[in-house]
Amino acid sequence: MTAKRAAIVANPVKIDMAQLRRLLPAMERAHGYADTLILETTADSPGTEQTAEAIDAGVDVVIAAGGDGTVRLVADKLAHSDVPIGIIPAGTGNLLARNLGLVDRFNRIFDLEDALEVAFGNRERRIDLGEVDVERPDGEHERFRFSIIAGVGIDAGMIEHTDEELKAKIGWLAYGGGIARWLVGSGAFSARYKISGGRTWGTRASSIMIGNSGSLPGGLNLLPDAAIDDGLIDMVIMRPRGPLGWSMVAAGVIARNLPNVKLPAHGAVNYFQGEEILLRLDGGPQHFELDGDTEGEVVALRAHTLEGALVARVPVTR
Repeated sequence: MTAKRAAIVANPVKIDMAQLRRLLPAMERAHGYADTLILETTADSPGTEQTAEAIDAGVDVVIAAGGDGTVRLVADKLAHSDVPIGIIPAGTGNLLARNLGLVDRFNRIFDLEDALEVAFGNRERRIDLGEVDVERPDGEHERFRFSIIAGVGIDAGMIEHTDEELKAKIGWLAYGGGIARWLVGSGAFSARYKISGGRTWGTRASSIMIGNSGSLPGGLNLLPDAAIDDGLIDMVIMRPRGPLGWSMVAAGVIARNLPNVKLPAHGAVNYFQGEEILLRLDGGPQHFELDGDTEGEVVALRAHTLEGALVARVPVTR
């Protein structure tokens, strides 16, 4: 019988490659795997080509070792392949890892050995991926996939304006500076949206976020009605008003996380869910982000989920 084989697509900037290579032989023996195929990413080749090489090699699992960008590209390439993804979380947000239980509400991340144990294990969960078709300011269209969340407005501006060196030192708290810089140079924008073929609505917002799931750093669930395996896409529109506007937004998000609390239909925060979301930005292009990485400017987008497109290795429920 041929032994199983894993591949690791690793960002060597984020991962201790020497420690990884030390841990692998014992992990392979314990789980009946042959020597692991290790494929390092580069700035010019951040994960897609490496994942394609792993699939062509016929591996039984592809392990994404790095931040959210690495995980997103590996997941994108594995969609509909039935080759499971394992994750070694080593980023700032660790969004998919967080939503799969590899990072807890207190931002404690599985260490390298524990993450490998999950990735080489046999507990799996089939989940959705988000897919979004965006229109650029020049009219060109591009299609992306994401694991957890995409957005325009303050979230994308925050990422665009965050100092990378500071983020490497203090983690997700560095986004505070990015928020401040976005608020100084930008503001609310006008948009139209349509949910699942319904009527078109207009809004003015500072942030519109579209998600497959919503657990974020700090233990907050931005999209509490979203589930990573329900086949639906969710959206939250944040509309702060006046000097205390963002306080009202924060209160609305926190309230939505509490049981038996209902928000008014029209307020600082509005939630939506459906099979498809169409969004057009009337006030000009906005920065656009996917799972914590900016992807340029857009003027419109169409989003939905790819139901059950990805198989993920997950921790054993205790």
